[in-house]
Amino acid sequence: FPQMNNYIFSSVRFMIPSIIFTFVLLVTFIFTIVTIFRQKRYSEIKNDFINNMTHELKTPISVAYAANDALLNFGAAADPRRMQEYLKVCKEQLERLTNLVEQILSMSMERRRTMKLDMTDVPVKPIVDAVVRQQQLKADRETEITVVVEPPDMTVRADRQHLFHVISNLVDNAVKYSHGKATVEIRCTGSTISVADHGIGIPQDKLKYVFDRFYRVPDGNLHNVKGYGLGLYYVKSMMDKFGGHVDVESKIGQGTVFNLYFNG
Repeated sequence: FPQMNNYIFSSVRFMIPSIIFTFVLLVTFIFTIVTIFRQKRYSEIKNDFINNMTHELKTPISVAYAANDALLNFGAAADPRRMQEYLKVCKEQLERLTNLVEQILSMSMERRRTMKLDMTDVPVKPIVDAVVRQQQLKADRETEITVVVEPPDMTVRADRQHLFHVISNLVDNAVKYSHGKATVEIRCTGSTISVADHGIGIPQDKLKYVFDRFYRVPDGNLHNVKGYGLGLYYVKSMMDKFGGHVDVESKIGQGTVFNLYFNG
């Protein structure tokens, strides 16, 4: 076989395009599989969000409707005490709906480049005090919130309205994810605001996901606390727009601390 080397080289040369084509097909196949699984995950997250949102919208509407029906048709309005009780229920459910709608609208606005913030030096103590008053009114369990603001006239560069909702989201989570009595500490020093609780904590492998949109820390196949996975995404989005950032520290069974860092 006098031309063996030339024959082998010629054969291999003609195989090279086939090898390249096979490699491209393999890469394309792997990319397609990864994309399919990613889309499946997004679809599951979206469906979970829609189911949670439907429940969250229907529940306060049903409760407020029942309270209003009792006032109109069952003589509750004739008893001042019962009337006050039912009116309070209606107000609480409307506040719950308002908070939900505000978060959804904030998410929608956040995605638009035209979103405008009224950035000013915001006094921290009045904002925190307002959040505490709101939380103590709507909390469904015994709640103790301690506040430390040093110096008392501390200010941060932010949008006043969105800063209120950012802190309110963190305090609301701290109460919801507490065992029994909720103990929350809000510490404001320098250019940092920290919200700490002594609740159930977050697993270390889940911490990197808590600021993702629609993400909620699961307990097996169950979510023990109702929600829709927007609150912490909103917190991170707004802190980015303020020019600051947020981080989280947590230990299972000991509690969680969220730190808001503002530019000086």
